[in-house]
Amino acid sequence: MATVIAEAEKRIARPLEVVQAQFVDMHHHAATRVHADLEVSNVRPLADGHRVTGRRKVFGLQQEDEIEVRRGPDGNSTLRSVAGSNAGLLITQTFAAEGMNATRVRTKVEMPVNGLLRLLAPLVRLGLKRDLETALEEDRRDLEERGYPKA
Repeated sequence: MATVIAEAEKRIARPLEVVQAQFVDMHHHAATRVHADLEVSNVRPLADGHRVTGRRKVFGLQQEDEIEVRRGPDGNSTLRSVAGSNAGLLITQTFAAEGMNATRVRTKVEMPVNGLLRLLAPLVRLGLKRDLETALEEDRRDLEERGYPKA
């Protein structure tokens, strides 16, 4: 089995702690549909995070994953698909303050592929990169324009 890796980063004009909190606030993601192409539901607590069900369509086919979302003591976070269409997928999110009111977010996706997807790895990587950039922009919009967190 091979692994396709894609990375992206984004500057968000909000303080570090607010950005870190939003990226793991799965109740908020489920309630407000932060990401247009991803439905987050069935949010359940874990000792250091949440387990959620994520659904999205890829090439017209419904994909569903059980995802564990965990926040480390350093504020960085991981999302791991533990069951479903993309089992083994790992998303790592790291955050760095850029002054008092801005944060640099770096996201890395590691997706195991085999069979036909292994042969299509360059296209899969491009698709993952595009999806990452879209998701980071949606998070930026939620934080900067929609004003997460709402009182």
